Amino acid sequence: MAALSDQVDPKLEAHTELVNWVIQHGGAVSKTVRISQDASRGVHLQVKADLPSAIPKETKVINTPISVSMSWYNAVGYESPHGSFPKYGVDFPRSWIDQIGPEETSAFFLMGQYLRGEEGFWYPYLRTLPQPGQLTTPLFFGEEDVDWIQGTGIPEASVERIRIWERKFDEAITLLEESGFLDCERFTWELYLWASTIITSRAFSAKVLSGAVQPDDLPEDGISVLLPLIDLPNHRPMAKVEWRAGDEDIGLIVLEDVAPGEEVSNNYGPRNNEQLFMNYGFCIAGNPTDYRIVHLGVKPDSPLGQAKARQLELFPQAAKNVEEHYYIFNPYYPFMAPETPMEHSIFSPALFNALTVMESNVRERKMLEITEDTIRIIPGYGNNHSIYAALAQISFELIAHSTNLKASAEDLPEPTNLNHIHSQIYRNGQILIDESALIIASWCIARGREHKRGESWEDTKALLHELMERFPAGLLPDDVLSRIRVRILERPSLITKNGELYRLGELFSLLPAEMQQPSQTCFQHILGEASQNVPPMASDPQSLFATVICLLIATYNSPEARSRLPSRLSCWVAFLLEQYPLPSDAEGVSEPLELFQEYAKAVNPASWAAGDGVDWLAEDSGWLDAKWLHWAWIVAGEEMVMIPLDPFDILKMEGSLSMLKQACLYVPQE
Repeated sequence: MAALSDQVDPKLEAHTELVNWVIQHGGAVSKTVRISQDASRGVHLQVKADLPSAIPKETKVINTPISVSMSWYNAVGYESPHGSFPKYGVDFPRSWIDQIGPEETSAFFLMGQYLRGEEGFWYPYLRTLPQPGQLTTPLFFGEEDVDWIQGTGIPEASVERIRIWERKFDEAITLLEESGFLDCERFTWELYLWASTIITSRAFSAKVLSGAVQPDDLPEDGISVLLPLIDLPNHRPMAKVEWRAGDEDIGLIVLEDVAPGEEVSNNYGPRNNEQLFMNYGFCIAGNPTDYRIVHLGVKPDSPLGQAKARQLELFPQAAKNVEEHYYIFNPYYPFMAPETPMEHSIFSPALFNALTVMESNVRERKMLEITEDTIRIIPGYGNNHSIYAALAQISFELIAHSTNLKASAEDLPEPTNLNHIHSQIYRNGQILIDESALIIASWCIARGREHKRGESWEDTKALLHELMERFPAGLLPDDVLSRIRVRILERPSLITKNGELYRLGELFSLLPAEMQQPSQTCFQHILGEASQNVPPMASDPQSLFATVICLLIATYNSPEARSRLPSRLSCWVAFLLEQYPLPSDAEGVSEPLELFQEYAKAVNPASWAAGDGVDWLAEDSGWLDAKWLHWAWIVAGEEMVMIPLDPFDILKMEGSLSMLKQACLYVPQE
């Protein structure tokens, strides 16, 4: 290894001096690479174009000595038998350091070294960094750039980060002034914002110092390390590299062959575009590790909020898990175990489980499982209701989010700078994630609405083909649509059976064939009477479902009819009767029950139902009296699912958004 002696570009003079400075302190750069610069990639590391062959994997392209690293260890003047970390002229009171913690100490230490200018030890490194006023993350967007991120989650994320950093800065600078430290006025908010952004975008984990720091002094997190030169290569998702810590240095090793002229990339980890944008100021088009972060806003008195409170009672250590992994992945996301269910490969398990708890009914919440790591509805008979309800709810959210993103960009001109370009990449990536996830959710709901096909491979492919044919042409690239098909076909679904969501008229198909037409005729007769005498009952989906449920329950309770019923219907009705006990008269008369009393009196089918062909019910069965109607109304409210009506058509709509819904009743398969 040697210095980059062939580096003569005057625009890279500072970087050439940085290389020489690192080498003077015991570092090295492979003679197979060079620092280069262009408009699209900026300053980057590149394999020399005139090499006869690729550099092989396991090549160490950069070696940075630990002695030039910058971290909290320098701020405290840490020493161990394996190494020392000098303060280099910035000496904060140790009591202040202990009060504010490693993160703020690192930011103020970087500020102090920057203020030292050319006299500072790290000056050759600091002069190659973006200077205050040159950073491009959304925190530094000017007025002409802000329009490009309106309608996205970036403004809110930026405001929240500023709020947190302002609080930390105010606390740290107040304590520093109280300590009597000189020149506090030079440690400004603007400089703190720059230093915090540099650390956020460039710092490595303290694990890179494991060769020089005693194991007991090496925390798992909280301490960040700046590594001159190693932080120069650009990020590339899935790049095969390794940071290898030694006793005296840290090496950047490529774990794949890199051809002459190709860029040598770093890998910051599976960062999504929001993280890249907020922390580094750029986005990647087609980022395979992109995902959308969802903020649920869980209320304390909600089912999920109560479950979380119970989780903390049972497992106090769960309070350490402050990050909620509520993500929607893009269809190319690579880090999925082979056994991951199809739904979890798009909606993270934490998000999916949270949504099912939020959308579960009372009986499903009896099957709530709370562990230290998970809150979920246990799979079992009847519990797919929460899955369909969750998928329907996230579908409405996906449609709204996607259409709002598009609407907020309608008046934007063509991009004129990198901030605009990366904002556009971010926005388009979010739309792609939304619309891809909507196809997945719609697929699951379509299976629930499919009563004619089974679950064979051919049936699945035919139903999927029909669904994809309805998706508007041109909204998603063909390769993305192909990948979605692969996601659906290659992974098992949490929903194992089709045909569990019924519209009103479809419920009669649960009866034996000879009972279906008479039951429908009877229902239409009841509906006609209700329309004339109790109009609200004839237009309310919950009340209409309740009427059909009453008919099905009475049929089940009829000794003559029960033996003729399919096992699926008998199993479901018995399940409902077990899960929802009939209210007693002593429970009082509520307003809905009074309405049902009026409804039952107006309809009174006992005298004419047999004439419609429903002759298996006795006149005195009371199958449509107020008590049964009220009971069935409660059941319908718990077991209904409101699903989107034509969700793909909404994506094509312009102007005001109108999301139509249709009511379905959940009837589980055996």
